[in-house]
Amino acid sequence: MDELELIRTLANLIDEDQRKNFVIFGSAAIKMNGVDLGRTIADFDVFVAEETFATLATRFAASQKNGNDGIVPFYAPAENIEILKSFPGVVFDDVAHGAGITEVSFGFPVGNLDDLRKWKTAQGRDKDKVDIKRIDAYLSR
Repeated sequence: MDELELIRTLANLIDEDQRKNFVIFGSAAIKMNGVDLGRTIADFDVFVAEETFATLATRFAASQKNGNDGIVPFYAPAENIEILKSFPGVVFDDVAHGAGITEVSFGFPVGNLDDLRKWKTAQGRDKDKVDIKRIDAYLSR
């Protein structure tokens, strides 16, 4: 599934009046901001506040994965969609404040490139370093 199919799936699960509480983040958000990452985006990360995250326990199955800072809890409402309450290097309130709705975001705010770059820097993986170069090249054009 590409990011358009994934966001369409998410839109079918989240009521329109609640979408402002779910910020599209991760590599899909970078691509939705116009940056060509030169690779396929396999999953879709969604950033929510702690309070919103707590309310999802009655709707979606909880899961966890290993992250840079240890075990990371998340909800997976559909295959390849992960809803998280934290991302390294950024805080939700700042990300939500800087996020904006795009033509293809189905009413969900999308994280801005500055916040996405901060996250990629904090992650520090090889693929993140490549993505940062692509973000920088996009911003400098």
